[in-house]
Amino acid sequence: MPSTIWNENYKGSRRKRRYFEGWYFKQVSGDRSEAWSFIPGISRGERASEDYSFVQTIEGRTGRTWWFQYPAEAFRASTEDIEIRIGGSTFSRSGILLDLEGEEGSFRGALRFGAFTELRSSLVRPSVMGPYAYVPLMECKHGLISLYHDVEGDFTASAPSHALREIHIGSGRGYAEKDRGSSMPSSWIWMQGNGFEGRGDSFMLSIARIPWLGSSFVGFLCLGSLGGRILREASYTGARLEGFHLDDGSLSLSVAGRRGRIEVGAARSRGGLLRAPVRGSLTRRISESLDAVLRVRWTEGRKLLFEGEAPGAGLELVGDPPSLFAR
Repeated sequence: MPSTIWNENYKGSRRKRRYFEGWYFKQVSGDRSEAWSFIPGISRGERASEDYSFVQTIEGRTGRTWWFQYPAEAFRASTEDIEIRIGGSTFSRSGILLDLEGEEGSFRGALRFGAFTELRSSLVRPSVMGPYAYVPLMECKHGLISLYHDVEGDFTASAPSHALREIHIGSGRGYAEKDRGSSMPSSWIWMQGNGFEGRGDSFMLSIARIPWLGSSFVGFLCLGSLGGRILREASYTGARLEGFHLDDGSLSLSVAGRRGRIEVGAARSRGGLLRAPVRGSLTRRISESLDAVLRVRWTEGRKLLFEGEAPGAGLELVGDPPSLFAR
């Protein structure tokens, strides 16, 4: 396990107002025909009467989403390890136990996780945010839990006017991250793929306009476990974003950094509506696709380090994505 001086366990035990914390667990089946994400979290609004806990779910194949809301008192999370409990459901380092029931349907079953692939940390880079992890008063902080882990298990899913479905995630691939703070950025691009042909391969890129001291700046993270190599480029490593092109849900761009050049392309066909936080309350609607196709090519000079394509990828284009590349 990597040396770690920072963890992505529950941070909000002392935050009572205008605060959210959510964990994102994404899994793709071994045959890459199924992609599902589960998002448990806590929302604390302007007043205690506005607090609640929740689980969101999105299916890649149809773009269907589910929202399950619970009282804030139904939320329990460890400050020592990855373990979140909401009602009868549990999300942890060992897996997910699903027991969700509401107006939008139900989920029941269990997924088992293999060992997490984590990033090494240091005093200079305690988390995926690098030195920005220490900066106070940021509206949103991002965390990486696992770039890749094996997933096995089964669950059932139902929705109004639809028959109960049985989902099998065999020889699956998993990914996990989190966000916490008061609000998500005004604009961002996020993509993640763990459906590459090679087991253990995973890639994430996030670009966002980050408000800071009455102004804002654009920051980005580029992470991967690709071909047995760990990739980590970001604004704080001196890497640059280049060649951005967006056309009807398809985009391409490049990251030029110390580890070479990473060329990225992504295309989506359908999206589902998820809820995102504004001042702690999940009142904003955003679209996420979980059926995107992600293409990554990583070179160092003339040497090809990795090239692959991942179906069942996640893709979010929120706000004004072109503005993230404006000079």
